[in-house]
Amino acid sequence: MLYRNVHPIMGVNEISAESLLNLILDKVDDMIIINDRDRAIIWMNRAAQRGLCVDIENVVGMKCYKLFGATCCCDNCVANHTLGGPHRCGCKFKCTNKTGEFICEPVPYYKDGKLKVVVQHIRPINKNE
Repeated sequence: MLYRNVHPIMGVNEISAESLLNLILDKVDDMIIINDRDRAIIWMNRAAQRGLCVDIENVVGMKCYKLFGATCCCDNCVANHTLGGPHRCGCKFKCTNKTGEFICEPVPYYKDGKLKVVVQHIRPINKNE
C-alpha cells in the first residue's frame, strides 16, 4: 500500500517501500524497536540506539526483555498472543535499563492470522507519569 502511494512521486525503481519506511523511522525522535514473534530484536531506529546506548549490531537477535535487564518476558507481552488480527495493543508498561525508565507501547502485526512481528514504541517517562 505504501509503495503504491509513493510510486507516482518517486518512481518504481528509485526506492522500495522497505527502504522508505526505514528512512522515515530513522528520522523520528521516538524509539522504535521491531521484534520477531520469538521476541528477538530484528531492527531498531537510530533514536532507540541513541536512547538506549546500544549499537544495532550488538542487539540484533537479542531477546527484547534482555535489553531492559529482565531475565524473562513481561507478563503482558503481546508475543504471548500468537494468533489474532491486526490491532493496536492497549497495554503500556514501564521498563528500565541502565539509561533510565521508559514506557513501551507494543503494536503486534499479524499476517494470515499469525503474529509476525511486534513493533515497540518506546519513550522516556516524564516526571508526571
